[in-house]
Amino acid sequence: MNYAEKQYEEIFEAMLDDSLKKGLISHAEEFPALIKNNEDISNYYVMDKSVIALMFSKVYKDLTKVYESAKVEYAEGSDLDSLGEILGISRPRATSAEVICVFTLNEPAENNISIPEGVTVSTDSGVEYITLEEIFISAEEIQTSVATRAIVPGVSSKIVEHQITKIVDDLEYSLIVDNPVSSNGGEEEYNDDEYRYLLINWTRIHLKGSIEAYENYFASFNGIDSYKIIPNWDGAGTIKCVLDPGTDYQLNKAYKELQENITQATEDIFMSSPTPKPIDIYAKVNVDIDQVNPYSLMEKEDIKSKIINCIKVFIDGGYRVDSSWYPGLVLGEDFIPHKLAVFLDDEVFELKNITFIYPEEYISILEDEIGIINSITIEMI
Repeated sequence: MNYAEKQYEEIFEAMLDDSLKKGLISHAEEFPALIKNNEDISNYYVMDKSVIALMFSKVYKDLTKVYESAKVEYAEGSDLDSLGEILGISRPRATSAEVICVFTLNEPAENNISIPEGVTVSTDSGVEYITLEEIFISAEEIQTSVATRAIVPGVSSKIVEHQITKIVDDLEYSLIVDNPVSSNGGEEEYNDDEYRYLLINWTRIHLKGSIEAYENYFASFNGIDSYKIIPNWDGAGTIKCVLDPGTDYQLNKAYKELQENITQATEDIFMSSPTPKPIDIYAKVNVDIDQVNPYSLMEKEDIKSKIINCIKVFIDGGYRVDSSWYPGLVLGEDFIPHKLAVFLDDEVFELKNITFIYPEEYISILEDEIGIINSITIEMI
C-alpha cells in the first residue's frame, strides 16, 4: 500500500477545488487566492470546510502512527517492542556495573574460610553490590578478590575506586572490603535507534556464528565497557573475543554461554582481556592568559590537580565535573592529544592553553589493546 500523510492545506485546497467544480461556491470570489494570502473569508460554507479539513488532518496523524507502527524503520517505543516480540529479539534492558572487591581478614584464621556468593556490600552513599563468587580465603592467606555486581542496573550504580567500604550482611568472620579499581559496565536500556539496529538485522542475529549474533548477546552482558570480536584471528574457524575489563568471571561466563547459544559447532573461541597500552603524558599548561590578576601558586596547584584528575577520567573513565559518567578510552581507541585538549577545555574552565610535549602525535592502539594511564606530568607556566 502506498500511503502518504496529507496536511491540512492539501486537504482544504482539494475540498475547495471539488466545491468549485460542483458549483457549490462561486469562482468570482476567488477563495483559493484569498486563502493563500491569509485573508479573512466571511463564508460559512468555506469555514465549515476548513474545520472538516483540520479534523481530517488530525485523523491522518493517527493513521500515520498506525501505518508506521508496523514498520521497523519508523516504529517507536512499545510498537518497536511488539515488533521485537514477533522477530524473537527483546529490547536489551539496562545492564549492571561490576567491580572486583578485595575482602581482607582483620586477623589470620586457623582454618580455610568459605562464604557462599550473594554477600551484599555497599558504598557510604548506599550503592549496593552483591558477590558473584564464593569468598574463599585459605588458612595461609588473609585476603581474596571476588567479582561483585551492582544490584540496581544502569549508570547510577557506577563507582570509582575505594568507594565500597561496608559489608551489609552479618557474617561469621570479621572482614573489611574495598574496591581498588573503578567499576565497569552499567548501561541504560537500549533506546529506539539502538534497538532498531538489532531488529533490522534480525535474520543475521538468528544465524549462529554471525557477528550480529555476538552483538545481540553482548548487548545484555553485565559489567563490560566494550568488547571486540576478531574473526579468523588464528586461521579459519577461530574467533577471538576481547572483553573490557575481562575478569575471570566474565571470560568464563561468556565462553560457556557463547558455546551453548551463539557459535556454530566448528568454531574455536579464544577469550581474552585487553592488553594494556600504557600512556605517558607530559604537558605545559598556561592559565594566566588574559588574566588581570594571575593565579597564585596555591591556586595553580589546585588547577593542576583538577587537570590531572580530568586526564585520568578521559583515559581510564570516571565522573566528569557535571557528575555524568565518562567511559574513558574503549578497546582499540587511539589516544589523540587534540581530543584530550578539547575534553579538558570543557572540564577545567581556568585552562587557557595546553601544549603536549609528549606525546606530540596520536598513539596508535590495536583492536585488542586498551589505553591506560601510566604517568602524568603537568608543568604550570
